[in-house]
Amino acid sequence: MKGLLRFSAILSVLSVCAALDSNIYAAPEKELLQPLFAIEGRNFSSSDLTVSEQNRLHELKTNYYKAVEGIARQRFVELKTLPHKSLNSKEKPFAAEEKWLAQSYEPVSSEIDKALESFKDEKQLQQLPVAERGKVISRYLVSQKRAKVLTDVTDKAIGSGVIRLALARPQAPVAEISKSTQPVLGNAAGAVRVVEFTDFQCPYCKKFADTGAQVLKKYGSKVVWEVRHFPLSFHKQARAAAASVYCAALQGKLAEAKKWVFDAQDKLAEEKVFIQMAESLALEKSKFEKCRTDESTVKVIEADLKEGERIGVAGTPSVFVNGQKFEGDPSSLEAWDEALKSAQIK
Repeated sequence: MKGLLRFSAILSVLSVCAALDSNIYAAPEKELLQPLFAIEGRNFSSSDLTVSEQNRLHELKTNYYKAVEGIARQRFVELKTLPHKSLNSKEKPFAAEEKWLAQSYEPVSSEIDKALESFKDEKQLQQLPVAERGKVISRYLVSQKRAKVLTDVTDKAIGSGVIRLALARPQAPVAEISKSTQPVLGNAAGAVRVVEFTDFQCPYCKKFADTGAQVLKKYGSKVVWEVRHFPLSFHKQARAAAASVYCAALQGKLAEAKKWVFDAQDKLAEEKVFIQMAESLALEKSKFEKCRTDESTVKVIEADLKEGERIGVAGTPSVFVNGQKFEGDPSSLEAWDEALKSAQIK
């Protein structure tokens, strides 16, 4: 699962292979009926496996594909910069790339100042001498710009056929996800079904929530969006939060409750936090409190957990689009545009 950007990333330069990871160019899976193994003469193919087992194999195939693609991208850059390799030095490690691309990775002072302001509350930055902070930020910005520039140029090389991979990108298996009786977001009759398994104490889910709201704003008339509860065992307040959001949804406040709980994520352990939520969202309090501890609510959350486990959900957020696991960065609106384009939203 791709997660929240941590400031510690500033302290190291990103590798080209990691930075150039991409999920853009999909190819159809052709191995569904190919035998994988045999038991007492009976062949077993991917179609005989559970969705969870198919996802395990798909993850391995995808990692292999990404490794090959990453090496191809890196080798492309190495070959293109080879004539300028002598320009590289300890002080200018990417001079050959900058010469080839005819542009500089170095940030301007206004970009450094903006980044310093953005990261001013980060402990790792505060622990550095003031004189060093600008240098660390500068190196971070160089790594970010370099990653984007090289991703863009190698994307174009793949798109034009200059870089050609001999293997097809694995296609995620399609899971038959049970229909939920819970309230939904978007359009209940939408052509595209998005199923989100979330944990309200998960920081990555909180980050994704903002992007999800943007996706719904852009595509809401064409998407039915199901919020399914997957409270992780090590998050002590996650179940109570899930119950509270579910009960608020029954009163027509799913979107509002989801946003409220994520906004209050750092306060979920406080005794009266969900009472405050009920007051803030103008919920019928007695009905809300009864619902939160009702056995039927517990069963709904348990059913979501079991369904997630059945289809291979291991962490949050896990999102499925028309039954296929979303494999891009869930917090990237651009990745969502691509995924929904593939789902034939016009």
